[in-house]
Amino acid sequence: MLLLLPRLFAVLCAFSLVAAACGGSDDASDTDEPVATTAPAATGDSEADDDAGDGSASDGDDAAGGDDPSSASAAIDRAGEVIRVGYVNNEGGNISLPEMRIGGEVAIDVINRNGGIHGAVIEPVVCLSDGTPESAINCAIKLIEEDVVMAYMGVELSSEAALGLWVDAGIPYVSSHSWGPTERNSPGAFLLHVATGAFAVGPAKTFKELGIDHIAVVIQDSSTALDFMDNIIAPVLEHHGINMSRIVVDIAAPDWTAAIAAAQSAGVDGMMGQLDEFGCIGMVGSAAASGFDKPIFAGSCSLYIDVLGPAALGTYTQGDQWVPWVAEFAPPEIQERLAAYAQDMTAAGHEQLIEGFAVAPYGAWREIEFVLETIEGPISAESITNAFANSGETPGWFGPNLRCGQAPWPPESSHCMSHIMVWQVVEAEDGTLRRVVVGDGPFDAYELSGL
Repeated sequence: MLLLLPRLFAVLCAFSLVAAACGGSDDASDTDEPVATTAPAATGDSEADDDAGDGSASDGDDAAGGDDPSSASAAIDRAGEVIRVGYVNNEGGNISLPEMRIGGEVAIDVINRNGGIHGAVIEPVVCLSDGTPESAINCAIKLIEEDVVMAYMGVELSSEAALGLWVDAGIPYVSSHSWGPTERNSPGAFLLHVATGAFAVGPAKTFKELGIDHIAVVIQDSSTALDFMDNIIAPVLEHHGINMSRIVVDIAAPDWTAAIAAAQSAGVDGMMGQLDEFGCIGMVGSAAASGFDKPIFAGSCSLYIDVLGPAALGTYTQGDQWVPWVAEFAPPEIQERLAAYAQDMTAAGHEQLIEGFAVAPYGAWREIEFVLETIEGPISAESITNAFANSGETPGWFGPNLRCGQAPWPPESSHCMSHIMVWQVVEAEDGTLRRVVVGDGPFDAYELSGL
């Protein structure tokens, strides 16, 4: 990922680095120009209960579940209607993540086969962007001309360039996460999952609970990353009574041995990184080689665990959704949904993507389904925007409930969620590495942020 800001998939630079590891780069477009197409339907079948369940075991009133938001409008009949939605995804360029499209397409196919939105069929009109501003703008223009009623971003790292076009056209901009700073506080933008700042709270909470009050924060040298360190990480750590020693590494030629030596010289009792996946590999691997035996929080990275093996033991990571690798700790209804997701992906011929990023758009589209079902009049760009803005609390598919329009993370008001959970890498009885959930699962990070 390019912005070096943490989120579910580590940081934006990690997308380009681990796409092959998560599978599915073969679907990338070979063309230089964005391609607008009507996406073919996936073929998977879901055996899960598609009604809104109890969801996630988060704290307080944010535990997913409650009444099905469509119950009040069960008599609506949209048979014969088609809901055309724009689906933009980075494929074919330096950043190519077809799984961020495929996961959503599989979910849309499941929704349509289960009756659609009160009988209406969702038709994704796909535009592949190569990650450049020009490509993002071209996709926006193409899809606006296609009269789509919503824009969904699988991943669009140049979203900043095109956001104004969507806003000016009155078309709601929806994604699982944010891909640029402006959309985090933009009217008409709805980012279903957790805000960026939440990823500073997981480490702070963990180190405080471990009784640690001095840590090294390792970050790669970029203006965005340094801004995140100064304006998010530093105040969150201070709120938790934790002192910070800053260690900045060169993105192009990082010296991880020197970085670990600096942490040891500073006398820290723990270390956290806000790094891309290769950065986490370098930091954790060098720490193990140097005999650094203090707790390490590797941001929200995951690839380093498979790459480093035993050297990753004891480290901590984090995420904002229940995902396949921690499914055994999820509430029963979430386990059922994760199992159905795996079945749907397998039936659609994408079994190799189950453990990767496809889980995010799949879950996001099942959440979008809940919101669309609340619309009683015609489905249009305006009614979808209003449905998100006035949706109150709606069920999360793989995680805590969404509160779109309520700004659960006020500094990033477009986000619909403020919960996160922490995982630790441990050794299973058979000698393999696994992740276990620390504590009770998702917690409201904003309440603990001090921001």
